[in-house]
Amino acid sequence: MVLLKQVYLHPRKHNYNTYLMKVNSIYLETNSTFSKYVTDWANAAGISLVDYDHKSEEIPEGLLLINANQDIEKDHVEIYASFDKKHIPTQKIDVNGTLQVAVSNLEIWLNNFKCKNILIIGSEALVKNDNLNRFFNRISK
Repeated sequence: MVLLKQVYLHPRKHNYNTYLMKVNSIYLETNSTFSKYVTDWANAAGISLVDYDHKSEEIPEGLLLINANQDIEKDHVEIYASFDKKHIPTQKIDVNGTLQVAVSNLEIWLNNFKCKNILIIGSEALVKNDNLNRFFNRISK
C-alpha cells in the first residue's frame, strides 16, 4: 500500500522589487533620451550607472534590448549581434507585448544568467510609449 500525502502549495508571490535590484550597475549609451529616462529610473531605484562606450575594453555581462513591436534600430541590431557573437547573455523585451510575460522573462533571464552589470538599450521613440512606464513601474514595485 502506498500512502500519498496531500500538500497544498501556495501560489508564488511576486516581489517585483527584486528584478533589477539583482543588478549592480546599468550601462547606458550617452546623450540619448532613452538613457535619460533609464537614468532617472535607476537613480530612484538606487542602481549605479556607467556610461557605455562600445570601444571600451570593459564589457557588460549582459544586454537588455527594450523595443516596441519588435521594431529595433539598425545600430541596436548590430550591438545585439556583437553581444550574441561573443556569447554574452542577451534579452529582448517588447513593451507592447503582455506585461506579465515581459516581467517574467526578465526575471528568468536575470536568474539564469546572474548578470550583475548589464547594458540597457532602446530607441528614442520608446520614451513616448506609455507601456515603457508600465514596464519600469512594474519592476520597481
